[in-house]
Amino acid sequence: MKRFASHYLLIPDIGFMKQQVVEINDEGVAQSIFPLTEEIESVEWIPGVIVLFSVRQMEDIKNTGMILKNIPVFQSNLPVVSNQSSQYSSELLDESKRRGETLLPYLFYPFDFISMQPVDGTRHRLLR
Repeated sequence: MKRFASHYLLIPDIGFMKQQVVEINDEGVAQSIFPLTEEIESVEWIPGVIVLFSVRQMEDIKNTGMILKNIPVFQSNLPVVSNQSSQYSSELLDESKRRGETLLPYLFYPFDFISMQPVDGTRHRLLR
């Protein structure tokens, strides 16, 4: 298991959550989410935004040619939600597991935290 935390976690069905930890298994699939309330051993802090995408969502994005302004999740004005949504996000992970859908964490950096949008030069990478 690996754990990553960043300035924001974006779950497309929920919105942006500040300083959350995403725990992934050896296959790189998100297993749990919880707030980063204090320094925790074995959590790697990475600047930017972690986005949880399903394999299908990532395929749709690849079909846009990875032009960031064409990624639908960044075109909608998603809210910054409270950390209380962590319980809901955990339920979302459980539901996706039941459906056989995996959620993979992607890091987007650099990122404009004022407009909550990618900027020119924003790169993405799968966290492993």
